[in-house]
Amino acid sequence: MANYQKITEIWPEVADFLENQRKIGLRGDVLTYWPNTRCDSFSTDSAGYRHSTFAGKTYSVSDCLRSERYGISLGSSIMFGFGIAGNENSGPSIGAERLGFPFANASMPGASSRNLHSLLTGLLSGARRKPQVVVFSNDGDLGGFCTSSMADPIFGSPNISQQRTVQKDGDSADADKNFPSLLSFTSLWTAAIARLCRANGIPLVLLHQSSFFEKADPTATELGCGLGEVFYPWQETQFANHRKFNKPFFAHREALAKALSIPLAGTTEDVTFIDEFHADKDGTRQVTEAVADRIEAMIERQPAEHTASESAAATPA
Repeated sequence: MANYQKITEIWPEVADFLENQRKIGLRGDVLTYWPNTRCDSFSTDSAGYRHSTFAGKTYSVSDCLRSERYGISLGSSIMFGFGIAGNENSGPSIGAERLGFPFANASMPGASSRNLHSLLTGLLSGARRKPQVVVFSNDGDLGGFCTSSMADPIFGSPNISQQRTVQKDGDSADADKNFPSLLSFTSLWTAAIARLCRANGIPLVLLHQSSFFEKADPTATELGCGLGEVFYPWQETQFANHRKFNKPFFAHREALAKALSIPLAGTTEDVTFIDEFHADKDGTRQVTEAVADRIEAMIERQPAEHTASESAAATPA
């Protein structure tokens, strides 16, 4: 795996994120970041969500939900912005800067689409008004599967805490056999999130981002940091799974977005990485700008669509 000793020489702030990873806790059966964290690189609110920023102010998730206009970013550590110093440099904050309203950084370690459906349900039930848009990443589905080689079509893969005790032998950890179950799982819960958003009249965007494993031409920095190299025995299976299953998972995500009529936004072109899975500051901005472009186009269409529907309703039959 990435040589974090070398990485922290280049980006000293990564040490803050590694320390926070060691403090991951539980909320029910899901993992959570440590609450009320304050360090040089980032901070979290009382629920363990990373603060976002907008117009020079810091926002917790609950602050965003009390705002007149806001968006919600749902995801795992990719959305959290692992390794990116400054809350203002995370994807949700960059999106807020572009779109003119705060974004809640509703991300959890290794979060699956099932976790995120539950989280979104809870957030919407307590919100004063609905969000302008929800940006959703299902990369956690793939990450959990590649680490464990296991997936249930309804409940997904074991989280990183459960993987220490779950039995991993024979058919139970046969990645080839279990991959169709992963696709069924991500289809089920991505569709559930889409239905939840449609029922509440909320635009939904599905995030599309690749990993280091898809890079045809890694940078000198990425190679110097050992990205893609195996340092521990358990990474043999994890990395082999990513190299084998990433592309079919991404192709399935594209097909699923088309079938559900969900905009798929982001970029897989020349993204730069801190480690195998987390984009660096420039890469995060690149992906987020592409997402913001798509959201801007959606928002611009909404008034015209409302006007057209109102005119149709007012026209006598």
